[in-house]
Amino acid sequence: MKYKNAPTTLTSVTRSSAAALLLLGLATAPVSHSQEDDEEVFTLEAFKVTGSFAGSLAAAAQEKKFKPTIVEAISAEDIGKLPDTSIAESLARLPGMTSQRVNGRSQVISIRGFPSEFTTGLLNGRELATTSNNRDIEYDQFPAELLSGATVYKTTEAALATQGISGTVNLQTVRPLSHGKKTVATNVFYEWTDKGALNAGSDDAGIRFTGTYIDQLQEGKAGIAFGFSHTDKPGQGEQWQAWGYPSGDTDEYGNISIIGGAKPFVRSSSLERDSFMFVYENKLAENVHSTFDAFYSNFAETQMLRGIELPLWWSSAQFRDGSEVVDDGFVVEGIYDNVYGVVRNDIASRDADVYAFGWNLEFANLGDWTADADIAYSKVDRVDTVLETYSGTGSNQSGTPDSIAFNMSGGTGAIFTPTIDYTDPSNLVLSSPQGWGGNIVPGGQLGYLKEPQTEDELLQIKLGAKRGLENKTFSSLQVGLRYTDRSKSEAEVGKFLALPGGATEAPLPSVIGTTDLSFIGIEGMASYDPIAALDAGTYQVINNPNADVVAVDWNVDEQITQLYTQLDIDTRIGDTPVTGAVGFQYIFSEQSSSGLAASGEGDAVETLPVTNTHSYEDFVPSLNLNFLLPQDQYLRFSAARQIMRQRMSDMRAGYQFSYTPARANISDPIDGPWGGSGGNTALEPWRANAIDLSYEKYFKDGMGYWSAALFYKDLRTFAYKQKQIRDFTGFPYEGDEPATFLGGVEVPQNGSGGSVQGLELTLSLPGEKLSDSLKGFGAILNAAFTDNNVQPDPNDANTPLPGFSDKVASATFYYESENGFSARVSGRYRSEYRANVASFGPRGEDFRTVQDETVIDGQVSYTFQSGALEGASLILQGYNLNDEPLVTYDGTDPRFVRDYQSYGPSYSIGMSYKF
Repeated sequence: MKYKNAPTTLTSVTRSSAAALLLLGLATAPVSHSQEDDEEVFTLEAFKVTGSFAGSLAAAAQEKKFKPTIVEAISAEDIGKLPDTSIAESLARLPGMTSQRVNGRSQVISIRGFPSEFTTGLLNGRELATTSNNRDIEYDQFPAELLSGATVYKTTEAALATQGISGTVNLQTVRPLSHGKKTVATNVFYEWTDKGALNAGSDDAGIRFTGTYIDQLQEGKAGIAFGFSHTDKPGQGEQWQAWGYPSGDTDEYGNISIIGGAKPFVRSSSLERDSFMFVYENKLAENVHSTFDAFYSNFAETQMLRGIELPLWWSSAQFRDGSEVVDDGFVVEGIYDNVYGVVRNDIASRDADVYAFGWNLEFANLGDWTADADIAYSKVDRVDTVLETYSGTGSNQSGTPDSIAFNMSGGTGAIFTPTIDYTDPSNLVLSSPQGWGGNIVPGGQLGYLKEPQTEDELLQIKLGAKRGLENKTFSSLQVGLRYTDRSKSEAEVGKFLALPGGATEAPLPSVIGTTDLSFIGIEGMASYDPIAALDAGTYQVINNPNADVVAVDWNVDEQITQLYTQLDIDTRIGDTPVTGAVGFQYIFSEQSSSGLAASGEGDAVETLPVTNTHSYEDFVPSLNLNFLLPQDQYLRFSAARQIMRQRMSDMRAGYQFSYTPARANISDPIDGPWGGSGGNTALEPWRANAIDLSYEKYFKDGMGYWSAALFYKDLRTFAYKQKQIRDFTGFPYEGDEPATFLGGVEVPQNGSGGSVQGLELTLSLPGEKLSDSLKGFGAILNAAFTDNNVQPDPNDANTPLPGFSDKVASATFYYESENGFSARVSGRYRSEYRANVASFGPRGEDFRTVQDETVIDGQVSYTFQSGALEGASLILQGYNLNDEPLVTYDGTDPRFVRDYQSYGPSYSIGMSYKF
């Protein structure tokens, strides 16, 4: 099989994949209750249910019903009883929402088909510093057990703090005075994975426990709540990843494609998270109410990744003519000779600290006015460590080559049959089998170490006032001022690994076992501890000074002043009551960034400091109308301008630049000698005009509801990478003076957007609504259908919007008996979407298409109703019961599998107790 021409790479598309393990539990903490009985009873109009899953659904429906905007809500099932590992799993079940799976768990949230960057997250109504590289919250930082609920605002109003275009998620901790009774709750769960311990030295089991205390003091004038949650969650996965699939013309088969290389791993992870919540409420005076709350979370995750990277077509390996089996233009079987595999023992870890503090003072009876003052501070410190270490049969293709047969017919990646036994340590040495990085390390690097560090600080101050109005249309007036000061930075320290004294080979460190690679057909590989090898001085560390590292370090500062005015509506049109609000926000924003303009590699790197500033204004009006129709029907309408500030990494001042002496005589800045790529501090927010229409029908006696919502968002601006003319006067160059010092730098810039529109349907129905014989049974079903015409790549009309799924659905079926037994099964479906699937570290983007997925979870529990164990519950849960993989592919052909990540089911069993 011979190509007529050199093969071309098929481009890949998509954005880190996601899929939420829709945990069947809901949030942990109370809603309203009757204090006359020890059993918590939620009074929801005429429908009374005990503190249960059905109760939480009913309470959430009540919140949705009486909010002045279009919202979705999660209300607590019971203090300390929530089984979700994080609030992300709970959020992902809500209508029009889904999440991205990272290492098998839900992390970031997508609302109404938008990328997560279009969503704002709040804690107790305040914006948060975030552990991500940008603004979007990674919700796995927040244990659901320490939250009393969450509200997702799909429309906006002037009095709502920071807002997103797709939605605003407000997480809430308990308020002890509203809770109204003393409560002590605890739970403990043992968790394990179905795949077992895939990596040598890893664990397949862990433990999770929580304790919460709530009480009222000083005869009900003060209240205190605090909680602690510890998670030690194991994770296992088998991860196939292809380099790509080159294509070309052949005499025998015409145009064909073939695997160009592979990077498969088995992953064993350990997530340790310790979180603390504290709330203190106090009635300082008859008209002064004080609330102080604090939240802290330490999130530490370590991933062991071991596998054999196999450079094939794009290397010195040679395809054996005549070994091919071709199926419809795709080589599904064949043999590569002269393969020098890179045996990898890698570690990726993250240590993140999240701090959030808030103090609110409410002042009542100030004449006709009430007022409140709020100050909040949040901070994130995050350090990532990504360590790659290499071994093989020799250095720089000098060892024993392998001959490897492959079979691609299974749809899960390749199955390989090698001739070398990689489980035998005597066949391997520490080395650079491919000679990568030879321009920095003679003979090639033996690995790479990068340590990105992120700091994010956010201060927010709010002053607000409200007064009632004696008016037939407007019931009250709200005015206020918010000021936000945010500073976020990221810096990466990159280091090449070499051997001391210029050596190119060394014996393997102490072998700790064999890692099973049978999922790709290879028996396994000899394994060692890469961190221990690094700490023992096995490697010499050489800093990476290259421009592509230093130019993407960044810091961005923002100062945002927001004035708002809102008139609350309470009137009638004919016989129809109408509520809502009309108002506006005036926002003045100043942003600045500093960094480096850099060019070159190694000792030839040249850098210059750069600093940029930009300011702009926004006027953001909003109107919300709620028509209270007969028979408990609600018709809601909203029209608003919505804004969302851009990705902070895209706003960096730093950039890479280049100079081409051969173009020195060209005076056109676009085609001249100067060029580069980087960030743009003058990037302004995404802006949209939004219209929403929602119909909600609540069933008699509060027994469920159904709703249908239409939305249309006209994105007035989007961000595209385009060339921006910059002045390179004073920058270094070679040879004669150029004809121009102007040049084009490719940076994100504001451009025209497009539209996103959709339909959301929800049904929440207890079985007894249909028949008394179905008492205890129930279901909540939702689906969203979305479309858009946004073109994120101006040069390719076929590139879809990142993170956009045109269909999202979830269903939960449950049964709860009066004797304490309950069971649930839940499923979440997400259609295919474009995702950035990054293997290591926070930087870089690699987009491809994620196939549609359905994830199924289940839970059974029993709550003791009397006796010594009264108040205790036994709970058994299963997650990803259908072993749904994450699958991505190149282009439009699903046979070109780029990623196939199998996580397997996982389980937990435990007990909760409340007294």
